Amino acid sequence: MNVETPVYITTPLYYVNDELHIGHATTTLYADTLARFWRACGRPVLFLTGSDEHGQKIHKAATAAGTTPKAFADRIVGKFFELWERLDIQYDIFIRTTDDFHKRAVQALFTRLRDAGHIRKDRYNALYCVDCETNYTEKDLVEGKCPIHKTTPQQVSEENYFFALSRFTQPLLEHIAKFPDCIVPEPRRNEIVGKLKDGLNDISVTRTTFDWGVPLPWEPQHVIWVWWDALVNYISGLGWPDAQGLPTDAIAGRSRHGHEPVRAPFAHWWPHAVHLVGKDILWHHSVVWWSQLLGAGVNPPRQVFAHGWWQVEGDKMSKTLGNVIRPLEIADKYGRDALRWHVLREGPAKGDADWRQAAFITRYNADLANGLGNLVNRSLTMLGKYFAGKVPAEVAFEQPALERARRDIIARVNALYARMVAAVTAFDLDGACEAVFELVRETNAFVNNAAPFKLAKDPARANDLQASMHTLCQVCFVLCHALRAFLPDASARIADQLGIKAEGRLEAVLRWNAFAPGHTIVGPQPLFARLETGGA
Repeated sequence: MNVETPVYITTPLYYVNDELHIGHATTTLYADTLARFWRACGRPVLFLTGSDEHGQKIHKAATAAGTTPKAFADRIVGKFFELWERLDIQYDIFIRTTDDFHKRAVQALFTRLRDAGHIRKDRYNALYCVDCETNYTEKDLVEGKCPIHKTTPQQVSEENYFFALSRFTQPLLEHIAKFPDCIVPEPRRNEIVGKLKDGLNDISVTRTTFDWGVPLPWEPQHVIWVWWDALVNYISGLGWPDAQGLPTDAIAGRSRHGHEPVRAPFAHWWPHAVHLVGKDILWHHSVVWWSQLLGAGVNPPRQVFAHGWWQVEGDKMSKTLGNVIRPLEIADKYGRDALRWHVLREGPAKGDADWRQAAFITRYNADLANGLGNLVNRSLTMLGKYFAGKVPAEVAFEQPALERARRDIIARVNALYARMVAAVTAFDLDGACEAVFELVRETNAFVNNAAPFKLAKDPARANDLQASMHTLCQVCFVLCHALRAFLPDASARIADQLGIKAEGRLEAVLRWNAFAPGHTIVGPQPLFARLETGGA
């Protein structure tokens, strides 16, 4: 991986039919962690998220609420902004499908598809699930119901426009064979390939029974199918079809990254696009979306990463069961780093996951309170007590066993950057976290074995005390930087205690002796309070 290569990271546009839950937050936390990590490595990063606001479901919900679809969407989008601000999600672009520049891009793409001969008018007779805004065939249904929402689809019949999806079966198979990492993880790719080998059917891509959507440019009584509309955001957010750069409307007043994104042209970002999605919408983000792009003469994105779903205490998460995990409630009660850490360590990146409160508390106590928090607090407390808070110069241990332990820690520190890059490149965020926490656990064991609090009582062991404290200072410095993407609040608090700024390229700071001797720290403050098992 070349750290100079740009990366364009996207979440799905979240539908404005309801407030967001832990599933939406998981995708967004994964994306935010990737964006923070690659920025810290020095890569140019563009991170896009947003809201999907059109479609029959929104029209229906707004009517039931006695308001207009746009007013209904505005209210929900306000909650999106609040959630991402309170979780400190640092996106560069927030796009709304009601943005004018997006509508123009959708119409431009649809016109290209018509001009290329991929669009025809026909009679639409199909089973349609309003909840997921998707057509189904009888074989797709489970006991006659939508496989996602377990509701009976509507039988719909109307004249509208069709896209020749069937033409793209072979081109998609060839693309996946040529670029096997275009869909990860591998089991998800295999699912898509298996379905493609069954062949594709042409799909209806306009509606006439309601008007809440992007109108067809040449026949405005037709509105474009909500999925067909929403997927275009990944290129409309880059300014497509214009070649000049990012649309101002998507950035002005909306970016949370803290500085202006690089206004590079479409061709700068798009070849390095990475879509993060839940497994239930992988079909739309690979087969449907890529066929749209190929039909319009645009290459597919570089990669789609599809994660699994959360269960809750062994059950499916649902309003009916009353077990929906609301991310703000978790963040407000335990801290947003605690929420983030549980998602990164226990989440559904590789397969479905189960949110269990006991596991949340166990992970929090083991990793954050007893692990990281304990190590940093006792290290900096001893530094203040034995060296007046000043980082001592490096010396070797006189005791051979302790010197071997010190050198093992040095080797682990110097290997950490490469291990983290390899893990994050493979979307193994848990693996990157584990690489850091192997250092935490090894250093905590080192503290117990070296016992600086005992060495300080023996003037003859002054050299070993200095070696101990230099080692702990270096590790705390490295942890501060290594955790910038994964535990940003804790990283910032460690930086404050060390009297430094958590900045600089990771390759430069994740190395031994990057923390200069002679520097005086500010002083320790507890990072994480231990949770009582019965008091959650």
